[in-house]
Amino acid sequence: MKSVKDIARKAVLEVAPADEIGDLLTESTLEDFTIVSFKSAHPGYVGWHWSVSLHKTNHTVNEVWMEPSEASLIAKAWVPWSERIQPGDLSPGDLIATPKDDPRLTPGYVSVEELDLAEPLTPTGWSVGLGRERVLSHLGIDDAVDRWREGENGPRAALARYAEHPCSSCGWLVTIGGSLGQAFGVCANAISPSDGRIVSMDHGCGAHSQTIVEAQSTPVAELVIDELAVDDYDFRTGELPVVEEVASESLAPQDEPEEVILEIDLESEDKVSELDESHEEDL
Repeated sequence: MKSVKDIARKAVLEVAPADEIGDLLTESTLEDFTIVSFKSAHPGYVGWHWSVSLHKTNHTVNEVWMEPSEASLIAKAWVPWSERIQPGDLSPGDLIATPKDDPRLTPGYVSVEELDLAEPLTPTGWSVGLGRERVLSHLGIDDAVDRWREGENGPRAALARYAEHPCSSCGWLVTIGGSLGQAFGVCANAISPSDGRIVSMDHGCGAHSQTIVEAQSTPVAELVIDELAVDDYDFRTGELPVVEEVASESLAPQDEPEEVILEIDLESEDKVSELDESHEEDL
């Protein structure tokens, strides 16, 4: 009579070649079944093992399968396509559908007739979404506010931390309508890295309209090249004028005349004699 191990290995051989079936790993009992496991020798299934369930009484094969262990290389959990899309993934020509039940959107007004307007519609009323089937819901507005404030044009950006003035006081800020206009605007400074983008009122950069840089005067050196003098040049011969060299002897220090030296010596002797006489009188 064949053993449970042999019956289980034979069942695995029906779905895999012999060189892909390794040694016996475990043999356990679960209720009315015996579970036999073999190591997988397939190079693409390292750490996996074959398992066979057999009826405990008559040893008939119930099921054969492969299962991973903790050391197995397995794929990540499946994520729906709609959840895999990230900001920046949209390319020209791509289409990304918006779910009908997206909580970030709410039904808008399709026409003016649906509104009971006692007065003509003002720019404040444009935010209700005339002509749009759906508009931002409160959840969608909150989501946008959090995303914009945490982004590179929010108050915590490195550019804003070093800014001296906020965007709220900048002349380059273009205000927007609706409830978001209280906290955000659009930058219109071509020099700023935020040009054409939504910025928070407490954002800032070094290109603020009130930024004033004091002009520093640059010292100008004196004229060291004489461009006013005229040198004689003979165009017929092409010869440059000869510059007379100053003799080195004229640059040497001149000796004092003998008469001057003699006068200095006589004055020195007179002063010495006067000092001696005054000294004798003191004694």
